[in-house]
Formats: sequence, structure tokens, C-alpha cells
Amino acid sequence: MKKKLKKIDRVVKGLSDRYFPAAFAISEDLTKKLNLPRVIQEDAMRIYKKIHKKKISGRTTRIMIVACVYAAIRHSPNASRTLLDLERVSNFKKKSIQTSYRKIHKELDLEPGLPDPKQKIGKIGNSLGLSPIKTELVMRTARKILDAAKKANVVSGKNPNGLAAAAVYTACKLHKVSKTQREIADAADITELILRQRKKELVNLHE
Repeated sequence: MKKKLKKIDRVVKGLSDRYFPAAFAISEDLTKKLNLPRVIQEDAMRIYKKIHKKKISGRTTRIMIVACVYAAIRHSPNASRTLLDLERVSNFKKKSIQTSYRKIHKELDLEPGLPDPKQKIGKIGNSLGLSPIKTELVMRTARKILDAAKKANVVSGKNPNGLAAAAVYTACKLHKVSKTQREIADAADITELILRQRKKELVNLHE
């Protein structure tokens, strides 16, 4: 615990922004509500420090902090939260968060570090209300589908939630599990349109 506090303290000492106490509190609140590891908050505050130095401003300090947390999530290979997740806990529309994130991304030239779509399969599969055996069968097949897509370079730059949802939907069809696109899209926090687009790419891969 002391080691973690020292890391945060280093970030604190590196900032002179009079809005820092509020920024720190906002990032801490968001990461707790999203059940994210402390390293995400540390990374978000480092990003905030960079935008402070470059005098990058947004509509409010709060929206910029939300965008910094989202940037930290995108940069992490392990953390996985969507814009809809951020919208629910921040009271900002996902479009506003995305606009601020894009501004930060452009000004700081951040690398997105999109997570592996396979990391998303568990959340989607476990939300469908299937039996444990069916759930494991569907998730195992979905992972194989994504492995094949990765080898064919289909996953690069694509929304990981969309790819995972399409793989789960395809796996459900293969195993005759009756789940609609709407049900799977809702479980993945994406639109049915995105699911259909990604599904088409996966289907074309196997044709």
C-alpha cells in the first residue's frame, strides 16, 4: 500500500495546477466506480499532467479528466471499459467524452493500445444466461474464431467489443444457441449495426 501511495505522491508533486485536487478526486471516483486498478488512475493523472503542460483545454476540467481516464484505459493492455461505461459513471455523454479523448490523443500523439478482443468474451458470454457448459462451449469457440481473425489481420484497429460480440454471436449460431443480435449487442455495450459489420467480416473470413 505504501508503495502505491508513493507512486501517486510522485504524480501529485509533479503538478502545479490549481485544479489538481478536483482532478485527482474525479479520477479516483471514476476508477473506483468502474472497479479499475490504481495503475489506471496513476496513468490518467500522468496524462492530465501532460495536457496541463501543453495547455490543452476542454469544456470543463471534469470532462478532460474523464477523457484522461478513458485514454488510460485505452492505453492499458488489460483494462477494459467502454465509452458507455464512462458515460454511466460520469454523467457525460459518450460523444463528449470521445471528442475530448480525440483532442488529447491528437495533441499528445497517444498510442491507443487497444485490448485483445478475447478479453471481452468472458463478460459477454457470462451475461447471456446460458448454462455453464453452453457458456464455456460458446466462449471457447468464440476465442478460436478471434484467433483465426487475428492471423488473417482482421482485428487490427477494430473495436474489440464489436469483434468479441460478433465472435460470440457466430459461436452461438454454430452451436445452435438461440440468442439474438440485440441480446449480444446489449451484453457487449455496442449497437446491432456494429455487431453486423464485424460479423460480416468474420463470416467472409470463413467463406
